[in-house]
Amino acid sequence: MGLYEGLIYPAYLVVCALLVLGGIATMIWVRLHGALKWIVTAMWIVTALQVLTVAVILIGGHSAPIVLTLGYLLASVILVPLLGIGRLGEPDAAAADPDPNRPVLQPDQIARVDGGAAVIIGIAGAVLAWRVIILLGG
Repeated sequence: MGLYEGLIYPAYLVVCALLVLGGIATMIWVRLHGALKWIVTAMWIVTALQVLTVAVILIGGHSAPIVLTLGYLLASVILVPLLGIGRLGEPDAAAADPDPNRPVLQPDQIARVDGGAAVIIGIAGAVLAWRVIILLGG
């Protein structure tokens, strides 16, 4: 539990804050989209670490409500693939879908969509991590 409270949880919150700040910055300055992609990679890493650490804590016999804790963990894992959702508007993705009404986004629009998604997911991820730490009694 000490590893989670002392290292994993703060790291997760820092990456969530970076997602929010990076998303806002990307919506303003589209050139920062590459930096946002690095933050998204960091989010994948800390999410995996969080899930593994909490699973070990729960398997170790912690008295936290397992269903709720696993539900919040699952929700935090489900959020991560939504980062980079702007890729669905790329020409290659639109070409794979026969729908003629499917939008094809310009690179600056893709960056702004990714930035907006990063802001929302950063906030939601922080709330989910807070709920997990509360359930674990931290």
